[in-house]
Amino acid sequence: MIEEFGTVIELKGKHTAVVMCKKSSLCEHCATSGSCVIGDDGHVRTIDVQNTLGASIGDHVCIATTTKSFLQSSFMLYIVPLIALVIGAVAGKLTGEKFDTGLEPNLLSAIFGVFFMIGSFVLLRVGSRVLEQENYMPKIVAILEDED
Repeated sequence: MIEEFGTVIELKGKHTAVVMCKKSSLCEHCATSGSCVIGDDGHVRTIDVQNTLGASIGDHVCIATTTKSFLQSSFMLYIVPLIALVIGAVAGKLTGEKFDTGLEPNLLSAIFGVFFMIGSFVLLRVGSRVLEQENYMPKIVAILEDED
């Protein structure tokens, strides 16, 4: 399980909350730490989570997601577009070599690759609306006591 701590700042419906989390120590070891923009100030981010415990605004909570869910989401977000890019590049190269398009096969390969990658992002965006969000959203697993 991957856990994070934060504060509930908004309730969206009966079973969804928005939690504000501070930059954690895990961020220091992340490969994208230099290019990741957490929030406007660079130290906080907001996350939509399942609120099955009934947390209310201002509660300090522990949120968690399974490693399986995290890896599936990462695969869909990073690997699928990369595969689409490669397939598009190969398709463009083969098309450029087989048919007289008037374009250099390498240029056609790059154009096809970019269009396939953009298409994969569009398909993922549309497809993500069909998936049950509950399977991929983090959950509030504990409401923490205030440390006053």
